[in-house]
Amino acid sequence: MSDKYFYAVGGRRHGPITLEEIKSLAARQELKRTALIWTEGMAAWQPAGQTTAIFEGLPPDLEPLTEPVTLPKTLPQAEAQNSANFLNEYFQVLRKYAVFNGRADKREFWTFFFVNLAVSVGLAIIDGIMEGQPGVLYGLYNLAVIIPYIGVGIRRMHDTDRSGWWILLPIGNIIYWAEAGKPGNNRFGPNPKTAYS
Repeated sequence: MSDKYFYAVGGRRHGPITLEEIKSLAARQELKRTALIWTEGMAAWQPAGQTTAIFEGLPPDLEPLTEPVTLPKTLPQAEAQNSANFLNEYFQVLRKYAVFNGRADKREFWTFFFVNLAVSVGLAIIDGIMEGQPGVLYGLYNLAVIIPYIGVGIRRMHDTDRSGWWILLPIGNIIYWAEAGKPGNNRFGPNPKTAYS
């Protein structure tokens, strides 16, 4: 199993954190046995109390379970995907500036692609109007977003269960980026459409 855990409290996902950090939350009673956790290797979210290593040596939770355990409904990535504002998707990719592991669904990738294209065209037009140093704004912007663009491209390949190196294949990479992601977990992580909903 991975040493990175995600946990859900109040319907919101938190993490990734280490096993030691999650034990610390349990010791401070910020994480109850009924809270849901997930780590790589688990088929689905499960109550934290089923992982004995987390609560080893701790007294039982003070309050009994009063409501049924359900999967968290609102999680950060799902909120961004369900948002009507496509700029959230764009900024989500920028926040993952140099993240090359994990998966990115079609919406995350293509939203970033088209917003990035629109911004690039806008800056190229502005640079064309400006006198003196044409191409400066366009060049600086594209230099700033090249790493997030590569990162989201690699994560998109991971969603189709392919190595990130496939982004180097001309034309083929566009076809793979347009494919639907593989359902369920794959070797790169949980399905971004269902892991957080």
